[in-house]
Amino acid sequence: MQCKLILYAERDIADMKNFLRFALTVILAHTVTYLIAGGIAYPLLTKPFYEGSNPVFTAFMRSPADTDLWQFVMKWFILAQVLRGLLMAIALYPFYETLQEWSFGKRFLSLAGLYLIFGYWAAAVAAPGTIDGVVYMRPEYLGTHLIVQLEIIVQGLALAAWVGWWIGRRRLKLAQKRVNETAMAYTAR
Repeated sequence: MQCKLILYAERDIADMKNFLRFALTVILAHTVTYLIAGGIAYPLLTKPFYEGSNPVFTAFMRSPADTDLWQFVMKWFILAQVLRGLLMAIALYPFYETLQEWSFGKRFLSLAGLYLIFGYWAAAVAAPGTIDGVVYMRPEYLGTHLIVQLEIIVQGLALAAWVGWWIGRRRLKLAQKRVNETAMAYTAR
């Protein structure tokens, strides 16, 4: 009985370590790809929505044009992305072993599809780029829906590639470790 409890505890510790590695990877991948995609898209595509002659997002979002409100964004946006990454990791982790068994292409397409479909297009929020946004937002904002797509798609694809690659790399490391352990057990005979 005591031996079984020790085995369960060791398995639980190993699983917790796997989750922490996975969570840290998803958090890092999400935060970095979010910052890069947003940093590229803002000056090229979305800046007029926040600043300028007709900043449509300022009706419902904080903007750099209002420095008092923008300070809140600058204080919390990294932590918010870390939290988003953690929530994604929690939601994806039950499928971790299945994802490990798949090819990179299948992992990549599945992760990108989950992020873009559930996390964006089909999200139950009337925001620019979502299906509900197209339905509920005023027709003069249709162009906004199309422009923000590029930033979200690029970020979703980059996130899926990073996490999908890491899962495959992790799978190879674990397989190599098993091969080494088997070889050591065989030579010990």
